[in-house]
Amino acid sequence: MNVKLTLGTGSGHPVSEMILGQNIEMCLTTADGLLSERLRNPKFLGPAHPVTGIAPHWQGTSCGGAAYELAPGTGLMGSEAQLVRVPVPYSSHHLHQNKISVRAGEELECEIWARAWHSPVTLQVTLLPLAARSAAYDRGEIVVDTSYFKRFTVPLKAGRDDDEARLSIQISGTGELWIDQIHLRPKNEPLLCQKLVDEMAAMRIPTLRFPGGIVVNAYDWRHGTGPVHLRRFGYDPAFHQDWYLNYDFGLDEYLSLCVEQKITPTLTVNVATGTPDEAEEMAAYCGAWFARAGGEAPLIYWHIANHPYARTTAHMTPAMYAGVVKAYVPRLKAAYPRSRIVAVMSSGELNAEPEKAAWREALLAEAADLIDVVGVQIYGGCDPLASAADQTQTLGKSLAGVEPGLRAFIKRCRDRGVRWNVGIAEWNWWLQASHWDGRAFEEPPTALHGLYIAGMIRRFATLAPDFEVACFYNLVNCMGILNHRGADVEVTDAVRIFKLYRPAVPGRFVPVDLEGGATGDDATVEALALENEAGRWLFLTNRSASEAARVSLEGVVSTEAKVEGFVAASPMGTFAKAKIKPKDGMIDLPPLSILRVSGRPS
Repeated sequence: MNVKLTLGTGSGHPVSEMILGQNIEMCLTTADGLLSERLRNPKFLGPAHPVTGIAPHWQGTSCGGAAYELAPGTGLMGSEAQLVRVPVPYSSHHLHQNKISVRAGEELECEIWARAWHSPVTLQVTLLPLAARSAAYDRGEIVVDTSYFKRFTVPLKAGRDDDEARLSIQISGTGELWIDQIHLRPKNEPLLCQKLVDEMAAMRIPTLRFPGGIVVNAYDWRHGTGPVHLRRFGYDPAFHQDWYLNYDFGLDEYLSLCVEQKITPTLTVNVATGTPDEAEEMAAYCGAWFARAGGEAPLIYWHIANHPYARTTAHMTPAMYAGVVKAYVPRLKAAYPRSRIVAVMSSGELNAEPEKAAWREALLAEAADLIDVVGVQIYGGCDPLASAADQTQTLGKSLAGVEPGLRAFIKRCRDRGVRWNVGIAEWNWWLQASHWDGRAFEEPPTALHGLYIAGMIRRFATLAPDFEVACFYNLVNCMGILNHRGADVEVTDAVRIFKLYRPAVPGRFVPVDLEGGATGDDATVEALALENEAGRWLFLTNRSASEAARVSLEGVVSTEAKVEGFVAASPMGTFAKAKIKPKDGMIDLPPLSILRVSGRPS
């Protein structure tokens, strides 16, 4: 198909970088992805195995001779500690964990918090292959000689790439000791995974929602402050799943990350197991934290709950939620004046008539002057087994339905004299991940995900500045676009799409019109133009699974423009770098492609 681009009429509006925000939901494996930890259950969360008496993911001596007890209330955090008794000398008395990911030559540090019972205990700490009788990669020795918990460390070096290495903690001779926690981390990475932090920095994330969505219904921000070795580690009741709440990456680390990477904080408030007092204390804590850090307190977006209109552990009526806003917001703003308040609402009420929009109407009637932004959640999806044509057609229809609802909501607010902006608390293309399949809520991004991201960003920019902020779900693990497991960090195509758009914002919207090709809901070619000090940025997408498009750029971008982007062979496939150059003011846009054309205005 042939498509011609022309500059539209009207002055361009400002587009904020906040439309490229991200979300980290602190459930399941997200904390694991943020941390440099290589071990599972490093803090010995119970319950103990009914036969061995050992915490989950750990093992002991296979033929008896040692005794193990996971005793509640005996640890540093008031939780469990693992008691190990070796009454008779024997070479195989040990505590160990298998299937640990290490890389050749990698320098690691094993950190053990332990205390001796009755008399000092000598420990042999060994990193070795899983197979029996194999030579160890490295080992070290410590003497636990205090009656109180103390931190001991042992340096260990990996001998080769191994995703099934074993860490062995062996008592030399006899002895009894309590172990509160054992960590194995790369040297000089005491807490966070540096590879992951570096990838986040490269994305230049403008805002990052924390601690996320449903998990906030059980999340106590206070547990994520102070010394990390004293942080709690327990089960997550918000999801009704056998998942952990890991506070080792907590509010302190989040605020530090925001400062280091110039991220505008977005904090979700617990209105289920939390209270207005707790929220006020959280806001005051943030203010004091930034004061101690020596910088100016930044703007914070406060999301008042996740989606309490849905049947989660925070479910409530519209009138109750209006009451929550009235109870929480004045105290948040008093404790932290530089705030933007985000109330939440079902996307189904955006364009609904008043009699079918009880939540929206309750907020308008009871709390209009307390709210700055109303955030909704929008997810698209299709059958992963459908034909390529059906998948891309469903994608197009899903995108086509986004802008009318948001635009209608903005107009309704303005007509009623309310200056609310609109935003999206969570959004993504959702194909197959589920809470109950035992696969850690994973969904590798496909070309469909990338095309959905591009289509949504175009709509956010079109509606700006009334559309203020959006947080994509999810950044790390758990439907993540950055995946950290073991020794490796995977950077997915979705990350590359966000990085493609990042240099163009903040910017000014440049209206462009398309002539030729399909129109309306059937359009497969879309364009977005933005302009800032770096130049003009033109983004072109072709969602067709089979038909290419020849696009005329004359009058929109200079002929010296640079083209970057991605193209896929199938909707469920992955992207490859596009190798395309403009010729004679034209550019060929392959099927399933996303291109960025950058240069000076023509």
